[in-house]
Amino acid sequence: MENKFTKEVKKHIYLTEDDIKILEKYEISYQDVLNMKELIFRIEDIINNNFVFDDLENLLIKLTEYNYYFDTNK
Repeated sequence: MENKFTKEVKKHIYLTEDDIKILEKYEISYQDVLNMKELIFRIEDIINNNFVFDDLENLLIKLTEYNYYFDTNK
């Protein structure tokens, strides 16, 4: 069963347990980023420089949408 409950793991960084597992799989630390934009940048960098599977790309899409809807001034 997937864990889809989103929680604030750090100030303004919201992830599910599944998201954290994906980040750990690709050795992406969310603990030392300042915000969602920085985390998104790190994920994009890995995707652009390596062959990755759909799980990381899907996480990037999810976090980008989350960041747009909740953290972007419209």
